Amino acid sequence: MTSRSRILDKLARGLEARFVKVLLAALIIVSVLPVRGLEETLRPLFLVVFGIELALRFVLLRRPGAPSPRLERLLFALDFLAFLSFLPLERLLHAHAVVALPVLRLSRLLLLVRFTRELALDLYSIVTRREQLHQFGLVTAAVWALAFGSAVVLDHLGITHDYDGREIQGQASFIDRLWWSFRQLESADNLVEHLHVHPAVALLSLGLTVVGVFVISFIIGIGANVVDQVVRAERRRPVGYAGHALVVGAVHEAEMLVREFVGLYERNSTLRRIRLSEIWQWLVRHGPLPRRHALPRMVLLGPRDEPPDYLMDPLMRWVVYRQGDGAEPEALARVGASEVKRVLVLARADAGPDADAVTAMALASLRAFNTRAQVFVEVRESQNRELLRAAGGPGTFPLDMPRILGLFLCQHLVTPGVEALYADLMTTDGSEFYTHLFVDEGDGAALARLGDVDGTISFVRMAREAYRARGVILTGIFLGEEEPHRALGGLPRVEGLVQWLNPLRTPVPGSPVARFGARAGRIPARKLRGLIGVSAGYAPLRRYGRDLVMGRGMARAEKGEGREEQGEREAEVGSAGDTAFGSEESRSVARWARGLALTTGAASRVLVVGYSATLPALLHELARFVPGVEVILVLGERGDERMPLGERLGSLGLGLDPAQAPPGAEGATAALPHGGRATVYTQTGHDLTSFAVQAVAGSGPLSAAVFLREPEAVDGDARTALRLLRFVRALEHRELAPGERLHLVVEFDSVAKGEHIRRLVDAHRCGFDGPEGLRVTLISTERIKNYFMVHSAFVPGVTSLYDEILGEEGQEIVRLDPAREDLAGTPAGARLGFGGLLEALAPRGLIPVALEHEDGRVMLNPPPQLAFSLRQIRAVFALAEIQELEPPEVAALRARSAAV
Repeated sequence: MTSRSRILDKLARGLEARFVKVLLAALIIVSVLPVRGLEETLRPLFLVVFGIELALRFVLLRRPGAPSPRLERLLFALDFLAFLSFLPLERLLHAHAVVALPVLRLSRLLLLVRFTRELALDLYSIVTRREQLHQFGLVTAAVWALAFGSAVVLDHLGITHDYDGREIQGQASFIDRLWWSFRQLESADNLVEHLHVHPAVALLSLGLTVVGVFVISFIIGIGANVVDQVVRAERRRPVGYAGHALVVGAVHEAEMLVREFVGLYERNSTLRRIRLSEIWQWLVRHGPLPRRHALPRMVLLGPRDEPPDYLMDPLMRWVVYRQGDGAEPEALARVGASEVKRVLVLARADAGPDADAVTAMALASLRAFNTRAQVFVEVRESQNRELLRAAGGPGTFPLDMPRILGLFLCQHLVTPGVEALYADLMTTDGSEFYTHLFVDEGDGAALARLGDVDGTISFVRMAREAYRARGVILTGIFLGEEEPHRALGGLPRVEGLVQWLNPLRTPVPGSPVARFGARAGRIPARKLRGLIGVSAGYAPLRRYGRDLVMGRGMARAEKGEGREEQGEREAEVGSAGDTAFGSEESRSVARWARGLALTTGAASRVLVVGYSATLPALLHELARFVPGVEVILVLGERGDERMPLGERLGSLGLGLDPAQAPPGAEGATAALPHGGRATVYTQTGHDLTSFAVQAVAGSGPLSAAVFLREPEAVDGDARTALRLLRFVRALEHRELAPGERLHLVVEFDSVAKGEHIRRLVDAHRCGFDGPEGLRVTLISTERIKNYFMVHSAFVPGVTSLYDEILGEEGQEIVRLDPAREDLAGTPAGARLGFGGLLEALAPRGLIPVALEHEDGRVMLNPPPQLAFSLRQIRAVFALAEIQELEPPEVAALRARSAAV
């Protein structure tokens, strides 16, 4: 496409934009208002505006490939007549010709037809169909035949009546009788008012009125059918969006995903307008260019004719639905696939093993329309991830949902209380992980000037100022050789950038971060390309990024300390905590911070009941996180799951031969990494829980039990709930030996349903005395999937962020509990704000993100003005390397298993 064609296309889209249409229609309406002197006063404005419009339409009419040339010529002729009506013709024409000017002025109203052209064309094409014309003709003929017959009867009988409403008897003509008969059919209000008339008149009036009611009902039915067809035609019309988001697939079942997407836009609604302070900073202080973010324009492409019911919600006013197959070019053209900037491709739940094949076909069709958009694809089978990435090309992000969900389940087993933290992270309430990339021109040079003598920036000073000024917990950065850029669709690209979570830690030797010249607590200024933080929306992190570019995003160095000295002090680990605090109370805070120790779920013996796609990843990660773990897997042999039993056993990666007979009640044991082992049992019956209880009874206490939701059940949540209740009954009857703090992790689709089951789990009746004895965690994998897909599309780089947090390598979210002796020796009045906690844990290379209060609340990113008593803090959740915090015996076991 040449540059001239692109310009003409932009002009055509501009003239068809809603704002332009509304403006022109308003000017036309104003021009015909019967206000003396108004048209004369505004005539210059009318001539300029409509003259420019006429010229542009003339240019567009002559371009090659202009749509509907005959209709466009007709509309252009109307435009020309309307433009002539604005000229001062009354001064040029003779008096007898001026009479025609009002008619010429009224031609302006015909211009309004242009602005409803699509609707008018749809209505014309529907009404002029053969079946519609036949129905209208039938009704019209029937009405006039009845009216004519009645008029003939009245005329031949010579019945006198006031037919024309002039109260003159006997002078009505046949036309008057015909019109009177038609009026009886047209409205029931025309029924004779009393019976003091000729009986034939009364009978005919009553009969015609009754028939007329049926005729009107028939006409209403025809009208409703026409309206329905007009609505259907509207849904087949291409959307007028550009730079919007597109969701392809099973959108009727994706209410949670769409609501999460719209909720994120509403949460960041402040970014839709440009603040005056940003304009001032740009003009006067050489700040970044002000940028306005778009409205939540979103298009859903689904297989059904009717749109999802949840689109009736007021928040969904910017969401549009279109029916069609994601692999069909016509459907993709209707949803504006060529102009879309982000796409979410959902897997079809009813496609079974062909789900990824259907997704690949939709992805290939989409890329034929648009190669610039960022596409986030739901993958059902992990082995297809790289195939889909290759099929989509650059900007394609396959989201391996079975692996991701398995990692989330494992984290809930390993880190106690993390479910409350993720309940905040996984919703639009509270705070979430956000990223900000420096993509504006001049950002790189401005950041380079922030470097010290050695060319690095202090991460501690950055984090201190980000939290103090903007309420952002800075958790990481992006580094890169080249400055990031925006794609043509407007989204920043993260390809080529290196993520560095927790820059307080020393980079792994030889890693990309180390090759950039980074070291613990020090960031190479010339390589800084973006920020990662936990904040209440994107706006605070964006504002801190602007502060940093303008040189205001660094906390001041302490008095009497040079930059190099401060950098060395901030990088020290160990005794630096004592030097940061002077008073006795502050030293108590320092001791309390140093005494925080890693607390894990102690998932040493885990029972897993049922099979879902998350199990292979759960098993693999649990073996890596917990050295020496023992896992008991109990699977059903029933054929109601998507995969045959042999394939399910093979997917576990335990070396079990799918061709061999199932393990049955005898079980089959296989080794796991880091000294662990897994034993697999299978059963043909329906009561899988009772079979599982028999398998583990008498073989030692359980530390955790996981109940997986089998997706192919008639109601997976109901089956999972029944299995949980049977397990709880076995605990009540002492049929198995639980550990001291048994943890029940239950996978549900809807947590709301699961909450009704939670209240039936009575810890006391199960033999547990304290509230910490029996823990029940309900995990909605559907919520996690929707959150992850939406945030992956909304926040650049968040996919790799969670890959590191949930995986074994790199940084994880860990739980740190204070030592009891430190709490006992802490002064009653010792208080700590979250900013102080950031300072206190920095020497240990830890970045706190949340606190667990003594009342059980988990507070993610508390506000800077809030302070806590140390005795109120039950635990701290922080970013850290879990292997560096493990007790010596666990580290030794991991080292021995690695050596083997």
